Amino acid sequence: MEEPIDQQRVDAVAQVISARRSVRSFTDEVPAREALERILAAGLAAPYAAAMAPGSTLDRRFFVLPRGSEASAAARAAIQAHAVAALAGGDLPAPLRARLEPVSEGRLLGVGTAPYYVVIAERGSMMPVQQQSLAHALENMWLMATALGLGMHLVSATTTMGGDPAFCRLLGLPVGELALNGCAIGIPAHASEARPAPDIGAATTWLD
Repeated sequence: MEEPIDQQRVDAVAQVISARRSVRSFTDEVPAREALERILAAGLAAPYAAAMAPGSTLDRRFFVLPRGSEASAAARAAIQAHAVAALAGGDLPAPLRARLEPVSEGRLLGVGTAPYYVVIAERGSMMPVQQQSLAHALENMWLMATALGLGMHLVSATTTMGGDPAFCRLLGLPVGELALNGCAIGIPAHASEARPAPDIGAATTWLD
């Protein structure tokens, strides 16, 4: 028997999804630790890539680097140095080069500029699937942050750091064994602008 739909719950989820934005400017106020823990718990609840392989251990970890901490400064320096070395090392795909160039110049939003820089690490057998798995975790975190009135944006340069010795040493992780991704979290400095709802009818094709 089909369960009755809780319309209030459905509407609340839809409202959070529609309100989600990428926030790059934060206030100086630091969100409560309890709020951050709820966001991390949402990420921990996301599907795991490792669950695809029977007998695999579900191994997802979170590292919180507060603004002004020695760890945050060290992470920023390691990411910038990694970008400089990668750009000097030879030919790179144009999209990757475009992403690394501002980082190599020290333009790295979120690491040291947001109240919290969060790194997520996950172990698995297939690196591309690990990143998909981490994307699920980040989306859960993003939606929970939105529900709590906080802002978040992805720090995509983190994905290149899983093989960087200095960065992995900072986190206490083995080099090259875990996939990484990251985000910045804080209180938005400005209210997000409303945007029109997408036209699901125009984006959908029903095939008989």
